[in-house]
Amino acid sequence: MFLVPLFAFPILGILNVILTRRHQENKTKIRGLQWSIASLVYFFFLWWATPSHYRFSFHTSIEWLTLHQVKLNWGPLAFAIDGVSIFFIGLTILLIPICILVSWTSIRYLIKEFVISLFLIELLLIGVFTTLDILVFYVLFEGILIPMFIIIGIWGSREEKVRAAFYFFFYTLVGSLFMLICIFKIYELTGTTNYLTLLTLELPSDLQTWLFVGFFLSLAVKIPMIPFHIWLPQAHVEAPVAGSVVLAGILLKLGGYGFIRFSFPLFPCASEYLSPIVITLSLIAIVYGSFTTCRQNDMKRLIAYSSVAHMGLVTLSIFTHSIEGLVASLFLMIAHGFVSSGLFMGVTVLYDRHHTRSIRYYRGVCSSMPLFATLMLCLTLANISFPSTCNFIGEFLSILSAFQYAWWAGVLACSGVILSATYALYMYNRIFFGSLSPMILHNREMTRREFDALLPLLVFTLVLGIFPNALLYGMTMGSYATVGSI
Repeated sequence: MFLVPLFAFPILGILNVILTRRHQENKTKIRGLQWSIASLVYFFFLWWATPSHYRFSFHTSIEWLTLHQVKLNWGPLAFAIDGVSIFFIGLTILLIPICILVSWTSIRYLIKEFVISLFLIELLLIGVFTTLDILVFYVLFEGILIPMFIIIGIWGSREEKVRAAFYFFFYTLVGSLFMLICIFKIYELTGTTNYLTLLTLELPSDLQTWLFVGFFLSLAVKIPMIPFHIWLPQAHVEAPVAGSVVLAGILLKLGGYGFIRFSFPLFPCASEYLSPIVITLSLIAIVYGSFTTCRQNDMKRLIAYSSVAHMGLVTLSIFTHSIEGLVASLFLMIAHGFVSSGLFMGVTVLYDRHHTRSIRYYRGVCSSMPLFATLMLCLTLANISFPSTCNFIGEFLSILSAFQYAWWAGVLACSGVILSATYALYMYNRIFFGSLSPMILHNREMTRREFDALLPLLVFTLVLGIFPNALLYGMTMGSYATVGSI
């Protein structure tokens, strides 16, 4: 029953917000923030209570679909957490109150609907990361599209927001249909969609290849991998700040989580056989994504393209098929969730004051916003994997696993690190240093609310970079459990 409150807090938050009168907008935000913080507090208790072996724990099951007339018994829906899923659940629960806080003044209409959409995303994501049924995973995986589509299409910042919402919706929906076909085939062969049962079965090796390809097409769109990345920059640029934080912070991680949870253990032969192709696409994403990032003039678009490069490093680490690679991919995804979300929030701080994201517009921001410049410097250094940040730990292990796989893969992975320093420091230098631009003479320092929203992400980035064992032990045990299930 430990998992029940994880689902209960978002549901109670939704009910509380619904019962709030519509004209009480400030009260709606406060209640949403209170319930999201309560969920975060409970998660820390759950993390403390998690067994040290980090295998599947806190099993919860629900009878779902039984038709005695046709002898159909789908079996109970099973939910549990382990050393892989618990970190993604924590990242989800951490980002929701930050999204509410950072959107406090930027969202001016349909406040109740906005808060409800965020709670729905939290509820669905918790289900995605705890379910032990691949069909339920697919349903929740696709269900996230609906509130995210609404957030981008209604509260987006520019006129092309509806187009960006449809880009996001249709790219991910069409890609996921291949996963649904594969799930039907798996059920036809085995008579079950229960994950733990499927781990004990061995699918035919020739069929594994086709099943792997189907899952790959669905998950690669979510990450997104090249050439399935077209929707990402458009969605990021048009989304409100909360949408960008959720997209960069957690939704891009669904693809990597799916690879680790399903593609790697369920289709081991196909995963090993097709890994050179996936690694090649990952290296292309690292190099091409970094070069494309260097030529961007829009701050949000620059950070969005940098995500393509960083997530390429994640998939590279996963398909090196080593413990170092699995741990690196998990650590990189968590670190990227902190840093990328913080950078998007920093861009919004400037956008709220000057209503433009063009890098050419800004210069000398450091003189009028020294505190903001300091926080952004720390996040920028983390984005280039500076030592003592959590990104450094993840990229170090990732490059180590790449060199263990092949020397040329390690060299190309290193080039991405060098290029990331190029575009990140160049952007920071153009915006914060130099003589003060005449267009921002009446600039003002960040507010207390903006500082409070950014601070937790920066604290986690630095603390986990200095004390990485806080996560590494659980990630290592979870990775060993994943490898041992093959």
